[in-house]
Amino acid sequence: MRIVVLGAGLAGVTTAWRLVQDGHEVTLIDRAARVADAASETNGGIVSASRAFPWASPQMHKTFMRALTRNDQAVRVMLLRWDPAFWAWGLRFLAACRPERYAEILDRKVRFVRYAQEELALLAAESGVQFHRRQEGVLYLYRSAAALEAGDRKLDPMRRLGFEFRVLDRAALLRAEPSLAASADKLAGAVLSVSDESGESGLFCRELAALAQVRGLMVRTGCEVRRIDVEGSRVTGVHTSTGRIVADAYVCALGVIAPQLARQLGADLPIYPVRGYSATVPMQRPERAPTRAGIDETRLIAWCPMGDRLRITGGAEFAGWGRKSRLADYTRLFDLAEDLFPGLIDRVRGPVNSALSVCQRPMTPESTPLFGTGRYENLWFNVGLGHMGWTMAAGAARITADLIAGRYPAILLDGLRIKAR
Repeated sequence: MRIVVLGAGLAGVTTAWRLVQDGHEVTLIDRAARVADAASETNGGIVSASRAFPWASPQMHKTFMRALTRNDQAVRVMLLRWDPAFWAWGLRFLAACRPERYAEILDRKVRFVRYAQEELALLAAESGVQFHRRQEGVLYLYRSAAALEAGDRKLDPMRRLGFEFRVLDRAALLRAEPSLAASADKLAGAVLSVSDESGESGLFCRELAALAQVRGLMVRTGCEVRRIDVEGSRVTGVHTSTGRIVADAYVCALGVIAPQLARQLGADLPIYPVRGYSATVPMQRPERAPTRAGIDETRLIAWCPMGDRLRITGGAEFAGWGRKSRLADYTRLFDLAEDLFPGLIDRVRGPVNSALSVCQRPMTPESTPLFGTGRYENLWFNVGLGHMGWTMAAGAARITADLIAGRYPAILLDGLRIKAR
């Protein structure tokens, strides 16, 4: 079949790869000037199936409600105007916070992310692409003994689901990550998630897309979707800024802008952008670089080594679809890097020499993705990968390719299918 994939981020590129592998004639389009130009380029770099906790939880119910009136916590609401889409999303999110829903969503999400991480390993092996991959596990730091104990208890459901963790006291932490020696007195210990890993997702996307092009993929960047033509129960063409494209099937992998397209076509996509901030900083002392990625669980800021650069990410803001930011928005990220790894980056000139970006996560209320077709039988959705797009993408791609081919996916899709309007 001739298939057009809309969106050249993680979801779109991995899906295009799988479709090319299945023998289809695939065109991948994106409005940006290059592949993986938005969230797929600037995310935290961590593949963390073992941390697949739904955002919607009984505890998060209170946090979310406080965020409506306060901006001094990790989750913030920063809307400048009335946004009906946010309030509709928020009501669904609060409904998903009920204890009985949380257990159901956790099981669904873990089932999917375990499969997705296995698919990432297969994809990396079969393609051979290089992306600064590190498979030594990921560290989750705690600054007090009480916090470490509570963090360890929080992982009991994940242990029951088969994930392995190692609790490290301060001495064991420094043996595992000597680069933290200068900040050891601030840390009580860490949890090492053994199966978690890290890598540069933007590089992965571009390398995979280039390899797929050798195998027949056509990539059209600077190509914005303007309108979709439909007839009866089928999509008949896509009008773009560079002309009309006709295919037998279409895949929507448009991240945070997918709901705008879906509304025109009768599909309900409960997706809202949750903003994070990302800084990719040159390391002036690479010999002091961390060997693993990690997250400071007190400040909720992540770091990830990528060659001679350090990626630092954090924040969870509901601020609409805009991407504007200020240098001050990134201060916490640089402060964290200097606090944990003093001298690793240039704290004075670092912000000027860094790649700074807003990362818009396409979140569903349940923080699980959505697949399938809506009103139109040849328009397939692969959307809502949210804050775990890097973790989920390879599994989402395989599922989408299986559905298009008429194959049964390897996992149940209960609760993961879109609803037609």
